[in-house]
Amino acid sequence: MLLILTKGNKHLLIALLLLTLGACKQSEFYEKTGLSEVAKENGSAGGGDGEVIPPVISTNPPTLPPAVVTPPVVVTPPVVVTPPVVVTPPAVVTPPVVVTPPVVVTPPVVVTPPVVVTPPVVVTPPVVVTPPVVLPPAPPTVVLQDKIEKFIQNSSKEAAVDILWVIDDSGSMADEQDSLGSNFKSFIDQFIAKDVDFKMAITTTDASYNKNGKMVGDSSRLTRASAKGNKTAFMNNFTKWVKVGTGGSGTEQGLRTAAAFTDRYSSSFLRPDAYLAVVFISDEEDQSPSKVSDYLTKLQALKTNKGMIKAYSIVSVKDYGFQWETRGKRYEEMSKATAGSVADIKQNFAPMLLDMGGKIVNLLDSFALSASPYKNGIELLVNDVKLETGFTYDAASRSIKFDADSLPVEGSEIEIRYKVQVNTVVGAL
Repeated sequence: MLLILTKGNKHLLIALLLLTLGACKQSEFYEKTGLSEVAKENGSAGGGDGEVIPPVISTNPPTLPPAVVTPPVVVTPPVVVTPPVVVTPPAVVTPPVVVTPPVVVTPPVVVTPPVVVTPPVVVTPPVVVTPPVVLPPAPPTVVLQDKIEKFIQNSSKEAAVDILWVIDDSGSMADEQDSLGSNFKSFIDQFIAKDVDFKMAITTTDASYNKNGKMVGDSSRLTRASAKGNKTAFMNNFTKWVKVGTGGSGTEQGLRTAAAFTDRYSSSFLRPDAYLAVVFISDEEDQSPSKVSDYLTKLQALKTNKGMIKAYSIVSVKDYGFQWETRGKRYEEMSKATAGSVADIKQNFAPMLLDMGGKIVNLLDSFALSASPYKNGIELLVNDVKLETGFTYDAASRSIKFDADSLPVEGSEIEIRYKVQVNTVVGAL
């Protein structure tokens, strides 16, 4: 059997050889032991004492007993139990124990930085320019002017009023002229009921050369006398004449034509002691060339007492978005300057005319002032005696009216003192 002598088989072979050699020596030992026994037997037969008797040499070979052939000791070889082939794993060479030195973590070299002394941050404050001390403005100084107006109580003479209607005759005014004519009754009935001494005249806003301030119709037929004589004819005449047409100039100049009317008819129409009430009716702003105050001054010059001039306006009170309908600011200014009133031409004419007529009638037993007293402060004297009661002051119409039981006697002198604001001067001393 071919044995493959591996390193493990070599060890096994050596072990078998050692066993075989051991067995041979053992058989040799057994043989030597048998011979020794024979010799001992022989010695004891010769006499003992241990002497060695030399062998007897005989010429005839002695007859030997049959040799007892000692069968050879059969040394049964030990059963060699072939050990299982132990495949000796390759010798594991245990690597030398490497004693890992403890990891010495060398701390990083801390280089102590030099102590840096951070300089304090110097925040440069912004340059604050101290503004000059601004004192609050001094309360405006109101410049006041003393004003005195005098009247004579004349109960025996009726209060009278002259009424001038200045009607826009441009192309957009047909409806308004119709409304004025159809609602005129609500205006005039108050005058007729109280038997007011009135006169009326009509002109237009057309200031062209041949029409500037020219009378429309006949003012002599628009009086208290004509209303009493034939009210129907009176009403028809007014309704017809206020329809001044729509062919007039589109450049409405009502203030100018009103002043021009007084130039034309001051002697024939205007009465010195009567109130003058001017009623402007237009859907467009006045475009007269002079200032409103100039026209007011011209009218007030007609009266001894400037408070006897009153202006009333039925005009556009805002812009309605049409080129021919613009706010009548200058008419409004004239009305406010005389303590008159302003109404919206887009509203119902009946209540407007009723209110306006009532205000004019109420003036007739009152004493109207030409300017507005500062803070409505007035001082009233009758024959140089100051009165605290017995009268009322109406700021809206700027007029003083005596109570029925406090009327001054006929011919009494009524003096009204008040202050008017002339100007406002800021910071004046």
